This record gives sequence, structure tokens and C-alpha cells, in this order.
Amino acid sequence: MEIHCQKEELLKGVQLVQNAISPRSTLPVLANILVEATAEGLRLSSTDLEVGIRCHVKADVKSGGVTTVPARTLGEFLRTLDDGRDLTLKMSDNQKMEIRSGRDRCVLACLPKDDYPVLPEFSLEKAISLNQVVLREMIRKTAFSVSTDETRYVLNGVNFMIEKGKITLVATDGRRLAFIQRDLSDAKAAVGAIIPTKAINELARILSNEEKGADVQMGLTENQVTFQYRDIIIISRLIEGNFPNFDQVIPKNHDIQLRMKTRQILQATQRAAVGTMERGGSVRFSLAPGRLQISASAQGRIEVESEIEVSYKGDPFAIAFNPAYMVDVFKALETDEVLLELSTPLNPGVIRPVGDENYKYVVMPMQVS
Repeated sequence: MEIHCQKEELLKGVQLVQNAISPRSTLPVLANILVEATAEGLRLSSTDLEVGIRCHVKADVKSGGVTTVPARTLGEFLRTLDDGRDLTLKMSDNQKMEIRSGRDRCVLACLPKDDYPVLPEFSLEKAISLNQVVLREMIRKTAFSVSTDETRYVLNGVNFMIEKGKITLVATDGRRLAFIQRDLSDAKAAVGAIIPTKAINELARILSNEEKGADVQMGLTENQVTFQYRDIIIISRLIEGNFPNFDQVIPKNHDIQLRMKTRQILQATQRAAVGTMERGGSVRFSLAPGRLQISASAQGRIEVESEIEVSYKGDPFAIAFNPAYMVDVFKALETDEVLLELSTPLNPGVIRPVGDENYKYVVMPMQVS
């Protein structure tokens, strides 16, 4: 094997696929990147047996070969080199790869490819085409609501549904729920799947720097999902089980609707959250005619209050929320104004951007003392 490439190109590919590698893996080969050099170019792959990432790297392949190299060591060495450096990668018969750039040289012990899991190839034949800008927005507004409790396995991913010309993403941890729906022209058939958070976050990562560009191609099988964007492929197992009936969780009626500036309510909530450093702290939303007071305290050591003007003429009303849950959604919204809909201090609140009926964020209240 002999490969010639630019340092930046190889490092970009290594950093991309390295995200799939789990630091907790007990299999040594899974700490490595699969390197495939063929007449078609250089391909890098990695997996943790749940999520896999594959990408192509611009390179001049003088002679082909396949091996696996330690991801962390390779990445660390490449980061020490200046941009613009030319690299030569050579594989010897004793399972060692030499990386040379000018007078700099690194030799890595490799593991044979035969021990590396095989990532399936992706066929575009039955793929669904998704607008990458829309998909990125949908992920950004829902993924933060996924449960991190591994005992609630079915909630450890985003519920992904395509039906009747619509694409819907829903995520919940049991205390909050984010729902978003958008139009989809390329709806070949009704599909539904729970996609793990790791795969969703990696997909968002590769889309994060693109304002425009190619569509994302999505393929589904019974137990696997594949996303392709440009020359990057993400493959993931699906989460088995039935997602909760989210429609019955979303309140249909409310007694109070507050219209506020998104930036203003975000900053006020962030200020009040300074007083909720202890685990399980809450932020109190207190309504009085013409004003909303947002406050918090922490065992008598700190008290924070922030007040904003609102169009409210009813009786005094107070409700408390987890501050992180509120900050998460206010940060995700792009509209200048946001609606907060309430009924009683014991019932969920609903947050949605002004002008968008197809995004709803439901959040359970906390006990008000």
C-alpha cells in the first residue's frame, strides 16, 4: 500500500470517522480506523457496532491495500503537522504503517482487516431524499429532548416518521417532548423508526457547516438506517420497541398564552438559572398583570430575579420549570418571538415559535413551594 495525500484532507477524514469510535470498547480493533486504498481512492471507516461512519479522502493511490490503524494516535500525529504538508503513507509486510512528511515520520502498528466488522454498502435505489437544511433544523429542535437514561431504551433516540407527504421528528425523556413536522416531496412510502441519539448527532455534525448543498439520502431496512451526504455515510442500528403515543401528551387547550421576545425570555431564564446550581433546582415563572417575573433561589445562599413585560391581565399565576429544559428550547428557536401556553401549575406548558404551528415543545412543571 502506498498513498499520497494532503495533511488537511486526511485529518478531516480521520476526525470525522473517529466520532463513531467508543472509548469503552473492549475489542482492540474497534479503536482503529479501517483504511481501504483502491483504484477508486482512499476510504476510511469506523464503528462501535451500533453506529458506523465511512468517508472518502482525496488521495493519489499508488498501490492498494487494506488495514486498520489506531485512530487516536493517527489523529494526534496529524494534528502536530502544519497545514499544507504532503503525506506519504506506506504499509509494510509486518503490519506497520509508515507516515512520512518531509523529515517527520511516524510508524503505527496495525491490526489485520479480517478482525474488523464489515459495514454494509449503501444502495440509493430505494433511498428517500431529504433537504439537508430542513433536516438539520429538525434535528436541532428535537435531539436535545432525547432521554439519557439507558434503562428507558426506547426513549434513547429520535422517533423518525415519514407519511402522507410529511416528515415528523419527535423526542422525549418523559419530562419534556419536542415535536416538529415539515413537508416532504420525496415520500415514496410510509416509514417509521427510532434512530439512536449518537447517529442523529453525527448526522447533524456533518450538516452543521453547510448552508446549502446536496440533499441527504436516507435508506431504511428492518433494523438499520443509513444516511448519505456527499461522500459521507452514517450507518446505524435502529432502536427496537414502540415509541410512546406522543399525540395524547400534547395539550390541545390552554388558558394563558404569553407572547414574548425569544432573546429576552432566554436571557431572563439564563440569569435566573444562576440560582439553581443544586441538582433538581427549578426556575419559577410568576405572572401578574403586565409582567412576568422569573426567579430562583438556592438554599438561601443566592436569589436571582428577572422581570419582563407581557400582555397579561389575569389573576396572579405561578408555575416552575427545570431551567435547563427552558434554556434548551429557547436557544433552539430562530424566530424573534415565542409563545408560552399554560393552563394550571400542575399541567404541562407548551412552547412554540410565533408563526410555526408545526413545532411544539411540551414541558412538565415542577412543584412550586
